Amino acid sequence: MLTVSTLKRNYHHGNLRAVLIDTGLLVIAEKGVRALTLREIGTRAGVSRTAAYRHFSSKADLLFAICEAGFVQFGAALEQAKAAAGPSFGERMLAMGMAYVRFAREHPAYYEVMFQNEAEHVRKGAAAARGFAILEKTIREGQESGDVMAGNSNEIAELVWSVVHGIGSLGMDRPGFTEFCLDALLRGIRPQS
Repeated sequence: MLTVSTLKRNYHHGNLRAVLIDTGLLVIAEKGVRALTLREIGTRAGVSRTAAYRHFSSKADLLFAICEAGFVQFGAALEQAKAAAGPSFGERMLAMGMAYVRFAREHPAYYEVMFQNEAEHVRKGAAAARGFAILEKTIREGQESGDVMAGNSNEIAELVWSVVHGIGSLGMDRPGFTEFCLDALLRGIRPQS
């Protein structure tokens, strides 16, 4: 488990930025985004406030860095889940949906920063776009294989994203529920015969 004492032990010249981001995640996990300050992060990391400001000019800059780092990990989780899934469209979608919900549960501080309203400007970055692009590409592949109805692949991906995001955001990932929702959703986006 990541703790401030672990971060301080691992700190050495050159990785203060990473330590500040990790310390920020600890503060967010304990108190939420609104309680995050560069002063507290510097204090917890055992460095001066000036040292923290050398890496982040403001709380917004720190939140941007946390958000980008979260989206990098999130995109990697989706890609790994898709690659490890079986060959069928349904297996890939289920694996990706489960990875999404698992990320929300296992990384609540990242998730809070990534999807809060204050971070709206951040979600337009390349790291944020990557997660959605993976899903949208998978939807297009499903359309090409005949597993997904014709139509705007972006809108279909938004539908899928909304359902899975709702499960993750509301903490509704009880056993079997995510699978049930994704199965119902996949049946609903199949081509009509």
